[in-house]
Amino acid sequence: MAEEKKPKAKIIRVFETVAFDPEKGSYRAVDVRFEYPVGSGNYYDIVIPFEEYSPEEAERRVREWVQKYGSLMGKEL
Repeated sequence: MAEEKKPKAKIIRVFETVAFDPEKGSYRAVDVRFEYPVGSGNYYDIVIPFEEYSPEEAERRVREWVQKYGSLMGKEL
């Protein structure tokens, strides 16, 4: 039997909020909170403009975040 692959990140919560950008002011957004690495108790948020949000977009952005910043988490310098 093949060994199960452990997920790198786990989406914990998705909710609507209001965010602020100095260039465009306040705007509606969706906050995607995820745990990385799974089981660590470390949570991160990605804010997506409401008009751009879809479940697929949320997954893509979390995967992109893990690829871009994941190797730095827990690294001693």
